[in-house]
Amino acid sequence: MHALRLALSALCSPAQSRLRTRPRRGSGPAWRAAWSGLLLAVCFGAGCISSKRMTYIYSPPYGVESGQFLRSLEGLRSEMKEGNRVTLLENGDGIFPALLDAIRAAKSSVNVEMYIYEDDSVGRVFADALCERAQAGVAVRVLVDDFGARMGPLARKLTTAGVRFEIYKPLRLYSLYRLNHRTHRKIITVDGRMGFCGGFGIDDRWLGDARNPHEWHDLAVRVEGPVVAQLQRIFMEDWMHTTGEVLFGDAQFPPLPAEDDTMAQAVASSRTDQSSMAKLLLFMAIQTARKSIWIENAYFVPDPQIRRGLTAAVKRGVDVRVIVPGQYMDIPPIRRASRYYYGELLDGGVKIYEYRPTMLHTKAMVVDGIWSTVGSINFENRSMRSNAEANVAIYDRRFAAELERVMQQDLTRCDVFTKENWKKRGLAARFSEAFAWLFSEAY
Repeated sequence: MHALRLALSALCSPAQSRLRTRPRRGSGPAWRAAWSGLLLAVCFGAGCISSKRMTYIYSPPYGVESGQFLRSLEGLRSEMKEGNRVTLLENGDGIFPALLDAIRAAKSSVNVEMYIYEDDSVGRVFADALCERAQAGVAVRVLVDDFGARMGPLARKLTTAGVRFEIYKPLRLYSLYRLNHRTHRKIITVDGRMGFCGGFGIDDRWLGDARNPHEWHDLAVRVEGPVVAQLQRIFMEDWMHTTGEVLFGDAQFPPLPAEDDTMAQAVASSRTDQSSMAKLLLFMAIQTARKSIWIENAYFVPDPQIRRGLTAAVKRGVDVRVIVPGQYMDIPPIRRASRYYYGELLDGGVKIYEYRPTMLHTKAMVVDGIWSTVGSINFENRSMRSNAEANVAIYDRRFAAELERVMQQDLTRCDVFTKENWKKRGLAARFSEAFAWLFSEAY
């Protein structure tokens, strides 16, 4: 993720933005009023205020382990499918080799949807693999969001080799009204038989194994089996919107026999949904938790209903733990906005941990040791309301145990954030957190 995803956020974190705003001379009231008016107009035009339903009534008498919970998940527009093999991939050392091996072995199709694709060493390796497959006759399609597309000459290299390369909703002066309309999905599918979903980008920041501040920590899943068709349909949603092309045939949707016995479900959300599929995925699991909720999330600015849900879960006897980034945070205002709510959560019994070694970019959650999810959804307004997002939910004790093992290991590299820590914050920290909170709708 980039240090800035919106023009509005540039006020808080100017580094790394593609839409840099150069400070103007003068700071008089007239200039400030004009600038505030422009920001307000952009905010309205970009869809910061929308009619999407964002609060829900769901307090079931059953828990996550109930078959009723599984049936209720079909309200998320996809079915929890049996017969899948799901593999957890950790950090660049685990994610990139698996992705490249799959791409290089592709026989009929490769589909890539990314928020970030950088012209760096990782980007060039992926471009070489995609070009080689395209030149070998494989249908290769690559869709990258305009906010995250920093591809330079790689774009021409891909198209010259026969890759269908497209930019998702290019930003132009005449299209500022859709500033907020981004795809934050990270999906790669190969031959319609194998899929990948997670929080990663094609960028050198994801290299390595989280050994130092230059190697980000992230998770992804590789899936094989019937759930891959669901990921294909999610990719096709944005590809068809961008190009008009309908994907079809065995190259994209082959018969998918059972690969293993894991139940899995791919859940998509987008700006045009009347209700937030992203929030519902997480909220429904929180509401049905009876034993544990472990969350590991890069951008944790939960809305009031999620905060109430987490503290209510503690009152039910649920062990609620939240792991968030520590000092190595690519968007510092989000960390400050997150800390603004720590007092409420800590008072409610939620345990909060800040990850020390590097930027924690994970978007994962495990509930009651049986239901898990990994993908691109963050606990903040942009993911819940505006972005196109995708997660894979897994209903399997073995996978949940593996994800809990990773989180347990991460906890050993965290600082525990206590209510005493929160009370000792200085005046400057309190002011900066309150200021960041004012812009939380834009995060």
